Amino acid sequence: MASWIDELFNQIMKSLEPYAFIPNSTLLILTVATILALVTNLSNRFLVDIKRMKAIMKEVNAWRKEFEEAKKSKNKQLLAKVMKKQQAIMTLQGKMMWDRMKISFLFLIPFWLVFMILNKFYGVQPVALSPFSIPYLLTGVLDETYKAFKLSFFSWYVICSFGISLPLSRILGVNPED
Repeated sequence: MASWIDELFNQIMKSLEPYAFIPNSTLLILTVATILALVTNLSNRFLVDIKRMKAIMKEVNAWRKEFEEAKKSKNKQLLAKVMKKQQAIMTLQGKMMWDRMKISFLFLIPFWLVFMILNKFYGVQPVALSPFSIPYLLTGVLDETYKAFKLSFFSWYVICSFGISLPLSRILGVNPED
């Protein structure tokens, strides 16, 4: 059984060879991050009741505002009234989180496999160049030829993923905070 898994793994690694170096590696990882973000956001769009999520978010935000006002005014009666609704609000928040978590669990293993394969393929090899460095986030090595910082697979994937997911979620209307 392990031999066919090894063979499949070797075939995948061999198919990635044309994308081993910059700029192909940069574009491949950008494409993979885009596809994964698209799959996640489309799944949220079609499998989660977004209208219900937005209604819950609106109710939770109204309660938080009321709670903050009660705290600032130090009115014990108002605070007690707001606190009576706290359990119901927490239940609503729990339901909202669970709806979103179900989608995450659905794609956890496939996405993890894609990430692990790409991480194994690229290792510490640079996959992209950045014109600047950000301490603790973009800590690539400066390439004197291109006057740019070399980025690892992990750094570039995180940048691509965050850079694509948020705008895409807004375009598809799956962000309940909007």
